[in-house]
Amino acid sequence: MIKQAFMAFMCLMLVPGILMSEDFSDNFNDGNMDGWVALDEPAKLLNDKGPSNWSVMASPAGKGSALNQTGNIWGDPPDVVPLGTFAIYDLAEWVNFNLAFDVYALDNDCLGVIWGWKDRTHHYRFITMIDAANPEGPGADKAPWSKIEKRLGDESPYYDTIGRIGEASYQDNQLTEFRLLVEEGKFSIYSNDKLVVEAQDANYAGGKIGFTMVAQQGCFFDNVEVTDFGAEVNPKHKLASTWGLVRAR
Repeated sequence: MIKQAFMAFMCLMLVPGILMSEDFSDNFNDGNMDGWVALDEPAKLLNDKGPSNWSVMASPAGKGSALNQTGNIWGDPPDVVPLGTFAIYDLAEWVNFNLAFDVYALDNDCLGVIWGWKDRTHHYRFITMIDAANPEGPGADKAPWSKIEKRLGDESPYYDTIGRIGEASYQDNQLTEFRLLVEEGKFSIYSNDKLVVEAQDANYAGGKIGFTMVAQQGCFFDNVEVTDFGAEVNPKHKLASTWGLVRAR
């Protein structure tokens, strides 16, 4: 059994571009977005089609730089479901982990964090909004709220809401410390050390992390810290490994 496990481990290590997972941090003080990929929802799904404008610039919350996005990109066209833009860290994947990050928003619209990212139509998100006038479309779920959602595809309603509370999780023009805890398909969001909302999905299989914004201009993400807990991967989705989560480049 030990020999078989070792051989499986070696096979993973021999796959081109596959490395063991590890903790990760980025405070953007190097002035660049190395490792981060920006992408927008397709124009047909958006009302304000953008494009987005992700960059690294001086943070208004203190010393150093932060990841910022200034484009007022939003949708969907009937203004019922918040859709917008993403910044995804493209060099690693995690299954069980703790993600801490800071947010300083100059606007009161939609911002959030992404995890379990396989691609644009397969991921999870936590989003929160203050502005009670949004979304505006008939039948829309009016803010304020904080939600955990799972992407369904490119047809309305686009996301399945699996966790929700009727209040926002940040204040504009104030620094907010967020934390996402992911353990065996259970998702917990904390804002300034307060538990905000929880959800779970038995089909969760890990993926990349990132951030998202909708109709939110001048929002800064900073001090990203990922603590990897390793993984026992659901065998329905990929090979199980007791050697920890693999890191994909």
